[in-house]
Amino acid sequence: MISKKDFQIELIGQEFILTPEKAMFWINQRTLILSDLHLGKTGHFQKSGIPVPSGVNNENLNRIDSLIERFKPNQVLFLGDLFHSDKNIEWELFKNWRTNYSSLEMILAMGNHDFYSPEEYEALGLICTSIIDSVPFTFCHDYTLIDSSNKNYTISGHIHPSVILKGKARQKLRIPCFYFGEQFGLLPAFGGFTGTHPITPKSGEQVYGIVNQEIVRMI
Repeated sequence: MISKKDFQIELIGQEFILTPEKAMFWINQRTLILSDLHLGKTGHFQKSGIPVPSGVNNENLNRIDSLIERFKPNQVLFLGDLFHSDKNIEWELFKNWRTNYSSLEMILAMGNHDFYSPEEYEALGLICTSIIDSVPFTFCHDYTLIDSSNKNYTISGHIHPSVILKGKARQKLRIPCFYFGEQFGLLPAFGGFTGTHPITPKSGEQVYGIVNQEIVRMI
């Protein structure tokens, strides 16, 4: 199940696999978790006359295909921002793709870009909610919206975390990463046409970068 390019970690007594495809797999619950696909973003820019590659959406779905084939999950959790903009051809592509996995449960923790009604997402075969509580974890899109009384460890997206590697001659390289602090963790944006936000981890926190399609522990 785990390859040389993955990284297996333990969180709150549970085992997870971090993958260079920018997803994580919860081994104990056989759950595939990913965030921030932003499907439809390329179509949104193309409508505005900005030339961007049209194959990004298919590439995103192909990566999910490979992860489902490899891990054979019982369910898939999308941690928000599944879609980016108004409905376009990419909405229909996802709808058709979903029929390939009609028996596989898929849950969407809705994000700030997921502005369609729950009924519209449910028509795609998704279970819609704001947060997903699965003790000892809470999964959501934006960890800052979780009530302070929640004692679960929160795993979310939204930030699109990255770290900056510095080389000689002032060279810098920004790479997407997984981040795990004391109270919450962040997944990198799964979508292939998304920006990133640099984070500054503190001592004792864990960061795993994606370098040359391989997971590398940074700190």
